[in-house]
Amino acid sequence: MLHYYETWESVGCNETFKVMLWLVVNFNYIPYQFDIETAFIHGEMDTLVHVKQVTGYEEKGKENCVWRLRKSLYGTKQAPRMWKSKLESALSSLGLMSTRSDESLLINAEKLLLLHVHVNDGFIISQLENKKIEFLTKLNSIFKLKSKKKPTQNLGYTLKWSSDKIMINQTDHITKTLQQFNMNDCKPVKTPCNGNFLNEVESGISKEVLNVTLFQQAIGSINYLAHHTRPDILFMGSKDKFPIYDQCTTKEMLTGWADVDYANVKDDRKSITGYVILALGNPVCWLSKKQSVVSQSTTEAEYIAMNICMKQLRWITFFFSDLGYGSIQPILYNDNSGAVTILKQAALNANTKHIEVRYQYVRDCVMKKLVTMFQVSTNDMIADILMKPFGVINMQEVFRQLHLKDSGGVL
Repeated sequence: MLHYYETWESVGCNETFKVMLWLVVNFNYIPYQFDIETAFIHGEMDTLVHVKQVTGYEEKGKENCVWRLRKSLYGTKQAPRMWKSKLESALSSLGLMSTRSDESLLINAEKLLLLHVHVNDGFIISQLENKKIEFLTKLNSIFKLKSKKKPTQNLGYTLKWSSDKIMINQTDHITKTLQQFNMNDCKPVKTPCNGNFLNEVESGISKEVLNVTLFQQAIGSINYLAHHTRPDILFMGSKDKFPIYDQCTTKEMLTGWADVDYANVKDDRKSITGYVILALGNPVCWLSKKQSVVSQSTTEAEYIAMNICMKQLRWITFFFSDLGYGSIQPILYNDNSGAVTILKQAALNANTKHIEVRYQYVRDCVMKKLVTMFQVSTNDMIADILMKPFGVINMQEVFRQLHLKDSGGVL
């Protein structure tokens, strides 16, 4: 029986990688990168698979016979899963185990060496040089490794290192995207997106004229950048801006900022959630996404947005716990007094009892004191940039708080 539906592999989580960069800067971890050559052929097939003999290499007298495949060759359905199983077995023998927060993140018992795996690429950070060398030596005896001390490329990111900070960007991807859609010579503007969103009727664009496939490709390329390194990409036309991870003096270990743009999508009147999560002031997670339900008030929409942010905050809390940082109580910021008040109440009222059960998770976390709630001024809400454009001066302040910079400094 072929495992056509069991074809997964170890794919690294980009948020995990960003947290590891944050650890390098703030806790003096030493970074190192390697990749394993011809990874998939190390996997051993656990099912009966036959292949035709290669033309010119047939065994004499058995030309009509087939070979039994014992290794998970590239192109076979099982190859990624078999390689994942082989790699996990090897890493387990070297004392590394997957964490509960991300199975692609492995850690040793002393929590002095962390390994982030993406298929056959590994990113190591360690506080002790001898631990790292010992691990790489043993792993190289099992697989053939190609190593780089300080990586300049990882998971599609370009990394620039200095003594006290790390800069990441995807400028190459942006350039290729511009070339793909014949926008090489376009003129950048400070806020290319109009603050007044149009619906399908007001846009005046016929679906018969619009190339839907190209449109979806363009939106997908921009969303990819927005998700990974450019939360501002929809509203600021610069390809050279990038997040910077540096040492911060803030005492707030983990903070989440959740906001909403209420009912501004005119086609269906659904709201847009935006949140950003900071670890010691450095952005590690963010999201901009339309809500799946129609909220009947701004308070309800903000309530849902905080719930979405809370789920990610809890995941990062588990992450830090796996690293040995103990129980961390994050702070959740929101600028809606009604939503904050509801979360602190002991019971739902007539205006909120209709909110779906799945959005009550954040309220449960507040009741259990797993998170601290604070209300902030709308002018101080840094998640605003994820939902709508606003004045250049305000954007510059948000960029400063999100550590988004370019070669000329803070924009």
